[in-house]
Amino acid sequence: MDRNLNADINRLYRLLGELVPFSIVKKTKFHGWKISDKIIDLPYKWDPKNMPVSFVNEFCFENNSKSESVYLRAWFGGESLVLIDSKPYGEVNVFHKEVNLTPFCDGKKHIIKVQTVPRGLFGTKEESVFKYSDIVIYDTEMRRIVNFTKNVIEAIKENSNEHLTKALINLTDEFLSSIHIPRTTDVYIKTVSENPTIVDQVTSTWSYPDFPIYETVFSQDLKSEVIEKFQEYRENIVNLKKLFPKIGKAFVGGHAHIDYAWLWPIEETKRKIVRTFSNAIQLAKRFPEFVYIQSSAQMYEDIKNEYPEVFEEIKQLVNEGRWEPVGGMWVESDCNVPGIESLIRQFYYGQKFFQKEFGKISKVGWLPDVFGFSWILPQVMKQAGIEYFVTTKLNWNEANDFPYDICRWRGIDGSEVIYYNFKNFEEGYNGRISAKSLINTFENFRQKAITDKFYLSFGYGDGGGGPTEEMCENYYALNDIPGVPKVRYSRTDEFFENLAKDLSNKELPVWDGELYLELHRGTLTSQSKIKMLHKMAEEELRNTEILNALFDGNCQEKIDELWKILLHNEFHDILPGSSIREVYADAERELKYVIDECNNIQKSFFKKDEVITLFNPSSYEQPIVFEFDGKIDLETNSECVKTYNGSYLYYIPEKHLKPVSFETLKIRHSNKDELEDFESIEISDEYTMENEKLKVIIYTDGTVNIFNKTLGKWAFKDRGNILAFYKDIPAYWENWDIDYRSKNSMQILSPTKIELVEKNNLREVVKTTYKFEGTTIEQYYILENWTDELKIETKIDWHHRRSLLKVLFPTTILSRFAKYDIDGGYIERPTHNNTNFEKARFEVLAHRWVDISQYDYGICVLNNGKYGHKVNNSTIEMTLIKAGIYPDFFADEGYHEFTYSIYVHGKEDVKDFYKRSEKLNKKIKVYSGKVKKEPYRLEMSPDNLKILSFRKVGKSFYLRLLETTGSSGNAKIKFIGTQIEKMYLTDILENRIDELPINKNTTTLKLEPFKFYTLEFKQ
Repeated sequence: MDRNLNADINRLYRLLGELVPFSIVKKTKFHGWKISDKIIDLPYKWDPKNMPVSFVNEFCFENNSKSESVYLRAWFGGESLVLIDSKPYGEVNVFHKEVNLTPFCDGKKHIIKVQTVPRGLFGTKEESVFKYSDIVIYDTEMRRIVNFTKNVIEAIKENSNEHLTKALINLTDEFLSSIHIPRTTDVYIKTVSENPTIVDQVTSTWSYPDFPIYETVFSQDLKSEVIEKFQEYRENIVNLKKLFPKIGKAFVGGHAHIDYAWLWPIEETKRKIVRTFSNAIQLAKRFPEFVYIQSSAQMYEDIKNEYPEVFEEIKQLVNEGRWEPVGGMWVESDCNVPGIESLIRQFYYGQKFFQKEFGKISKVGWLPDVFGFSWILPQVMKQAGIEYFVTTKLNWNEANDFPYDICRWRGIDGSEVIYYNFKNFEEGYNGRISAKSLINTFENFRQKAITDKFYLSFGYGDGGGGPTEEMCENYYALNDIPGVPKVRYSRTDEFFENLAKDLSNKELPVWDGELYLELHRGTLTSQSKIKMLHKMAEEELRNTEILNALFDGNCQEKIDELWKILLHNEFHDILPGSSIREVYADAERELKYVIDECNNIQKSFFKKDEVITLFNPSSYEQPIVFEFDGKIDLETNSECVKTYNGSYLYYIPEKHLKPVSFETLKIRHSNKDELEDFESIEISDEYTMENEKLKVIIYTDGTVNIFNKTLGKWAFKDRGNILAFYKDIPAYWENWDIDYRSKNSMQILSPTKIELVEKNNLREVVKTTYKFEGTTIEQYYILENWTDELKIETKIDWHHRRSLLKVLFPTTILSRFAKYDIDGGYIERPTHNNTNFEKARFEVLAHRWVDISQYDYGICVLNNGKYGHKVNNSTIEMTLIKAGIYPDFFADEGYHEFTYSIYVHGKEDVKDFYKRSEKLNKKIKVYSGKVKKEPYRLEMSPDNLKILSFRKVGKSFYLRLLETTGSSGNAKIKFIGTQIEKMYLTDILENRIDELPINKNTTTLKLEPFKFYTLEFKQ
């Protein structure tokens, strides 16, 4: 009779279930557990406030036969680390419920300690009850027979070849049906508690018998029968491979995706690391072919600091080629919000750590779960020694499939890496060694004409855990079963070496552009306060390194440690805004610490005197404008006004400060009176501000229009700077997503008050206040006398949930493309929505500016800390607040402060946008006192170069420059104040590429579009 396949499969599972109890030789309670030296009885409820809690016991097991293995089966009340004789050994969680104690069955006494937190793998609260503790002795041969047969049944379930499935069903049914399982009631009742196919069913009734738990039914006679019949069964299964040859070659590596923080804080992550790594080490000891891959130098540094003996075991496995430190990054970071230097440092510190500790760098970029990838990334990876890039995240696209699983990904500068993706419907990068994972991943692979090889990582992840013994046992069974791809353990670098042979004479497709994820668009804005602190920390780290180099300081080691704090906060669930509230409390504290320490280091280069020292950290010349908390009189010709917020603004007319240079200003003692505060004046009609370059009209609805007198052009169609509020309810991922249809709920906000709050000989400031449903927004329109930009300082006290705040700029520009800064250059994107691909990009990345231009003029909006943007037709949109409710219910609640400016310009010149964005973001810094020693000076041309970093490492100096505009040509760099004998061009890992000519401390450099260059020299 032919019948539904599922019925046959279900019957086979139930037949096999009867065999499972006969694989258990003995099962006993494990008594004697102590907490704080007191013996406890189980179940035992413990106090979850003092976590982790520690349970201690001891055991002494004699040598057992080779066919037996001894396990601890226990539940302590949450995720647990198992230590034996004080050394981390394994883990207990919902996916790792048993710990193999067989290696300690040596007749000696051993101390077992278990550290438990009352949480599950995903941060959920667990009942803090130590429920049970058993010692289970398995018959290893019987267990492997059960495992093999289970894998055959799963192959039947996943296979689409009906002829093969019928053959497998018949052979399996014949095998299981032929085994004489004792069926007398007194025996059968003892099997129920260990039969996974019936225990839940028979214990779900109104009432049920007391099924024995500790009475086992193992029989040597039954075992002999099973082994004899299994040999014939297995031989028949293997022989089927002649009729149904294996197709596809799976390269697999054990793996645990451990989010450095997400639904748990970093403190818990460090516990997850040791639990997971210890488990992987034990699997490597038991399974000689086993290979494990793990990214993130930060995690290796954590384990080295906390458990050096575990780290040494990892190093040994790396040396044996059985553990691969993969990825080359400090953490698996976000690749949108971090600036280009931060991305460089992710690889710099990551690869340097790998080289120092493991003797080699990684060639494989490993970012399976990151929310999209900036166009600048290929150049960064290539210079870090990365040849291949693996992600699975684009499988998550909600509207359009990314077209390739293998291609060349070409970056903004033309650098290329091999892009690789695998699509596994069984938990993606948290896969299994199972028929399902292997078969569906191969079936989903779209470029079989190129190769039949594919990679699959396996092991429980996100919350850690990693591979299980069962997965490793599956490896052997699946290689014998037809209809399943051939499987072998492999590091990722080994896989790509094999893949390269297949690709050597193939023409791979090229993807030239960003890798945009059609999901999680809200992560460009969510947790805006952290994004702002991160950006400030980036700026101060850069400033501190430059000062340390210019003053020939010795602070780089301290700065390196501060960089690492910043970098782990760039993890792809921290910086994007998708973690719990506790994570952001830690991140705020750490980022403020980085900023404060940077400022302390900077101040150390100056000594007290009756002067102030100005420093221009920008790559471009700036007019001398700065704010200072107090009123001082300067001997130089300057103007000073008191601002609306109580600080003092200083302007030195007709004087500019060169890039990364200093100006010392003497303070004179004066009896001049303090400047008076300006009395604000409420405005009820349209209000006009004006200087020689601009006319600004502020309307009664709080919006604005700007007239550029030189161009004779208005900025906006009618008015701009429109604040728009949206109800935002994503389909799935609250703090990650902005829904495509949220735009349908747009509500335009109107001010409750407009007032003139500052007017003096330097500038004029109008304040607009919006109050609605508990939220207050204050915007300050600032027009300075010398400028052709309108600056808008914004202060928000936010108290809304599931909502968005955007600002809209409806221009009169006609252009089919807009330019967006991505920090390592710019990207052009369509302003229209002709295709579904374009419609899906309704929120995109920009760093410090966005511009839309036609032939004769354009509008550029610059900002100091916002990342979510879009240009729709002629309207520029910038997202200011994204307030979701999960996993942090209070995301973006509270105070925010940021600034953006509007620039109406003539013919487009991106170089101008970079100069202006740096003037907004890299303002002149003021230090009390004078420099302790004369600094080195740096001159460079042309002015399309941006200084990414300038560092002193030991006795070497490293200057990194970026070509920003997409131009080629020659650059000239001159160092003043030091004598340079030789100069080299290096990669970002400081490996020398070429020696550069040097003449009178000056070198020349050939520039190519959007490339960055690292120069090394010694004094």
